[in-house]
Amino acid sequence: MITIIYAPPRTGKTCLLSYILNETCFDRQRTKNMYAEIRNKNENGFSLSYPMHTVSANYSLTFKKFGYSPRTNRFINPYRLGYVNDYVETHFTLPYECIGITEAQKYLNSHMALYFPDWQSRFYEQHGHNNIDIYLDTQRPMLINANVRELAKFIEVMRLDIKRDKNGKIIKMQWHVRRIENSSVFDKYIASGKTDNTLYESDVITANYNVFALYDSQGCKPKFYDGHFGSDFDMLQAECPEETVEGYMEYLRKFDDELPSGYYQKRSNKT
Repeated sequence: MITIIYAPPRTGKTCLLSYILNETCFDRQRTKNMYAEIRNKNENGFSLSYPMHTVSANYSLTFKKFGYSPRTNRFINPYRLGYVNDYVETHFTLPYECIGITEAQKYLNSHMALYFPDWQSRFYEQHGHNNIDIYLDTQRPMLINANVRELAKFIEVMRLDIKRDKNGKIIKMQWHVRRIENSSVFDKYIASGKTDNTLYESDVITANYNVFALYDSQGCKPKFYDGHFGSDFDMLQAECPEETVEGYMEYLRKFDDELPSGYYQKRSNKT
């Protein structure tokens, strides 16, 4: 099963993804199924270890549940999901693995469909044969490669309600969502302007704890500063030879439609 969780920024989609991964981490039956599959492989020539749980993700989480010690996710690079090939060293995925990918449009970019590798496309097409579940969060499903999108179910987050105690501590989180069964129904839902209520199922997903405590909700913040050490804000202004506002605006106009060198370049699947 592939599920695309989508919503505008700051609406709680990654928080919902984290909740799903946390609940899956402590799913004892799923872990038992994984162990049974690994045991079967080891009896037939493999020499595989037994992971503590089934959850992998491309961001850091600390899973928590009362009565259990904290656990961390197996870290994966979504670019390395796929079958063995001659170009990229891929992950050896677990049976019954639950994979969470945040900001999935970065890795499954619909605008780069021409370069979507066959060895990865087949992995998404056939992931169910290894009992793998994949959750993708994104701002808009149309940003996800069509090969993957057409295999998916959808959860649209309408809003997130947060309940706090008298000390301001989060004690309950509720996502009001719409569940859409497949890509064909999703296309009809979008064509209807999201008004046809026969095309989705309304649901409320509840967490009786603070899901924000499981991960860094501002984990992408360093990206805004990476590569700018030694710089200052708005270097164009700092470099401007004119100190007046009018001089600065005239200086900026020179850069309005400049195409930076190297902006367009051919991508490659090779490492």
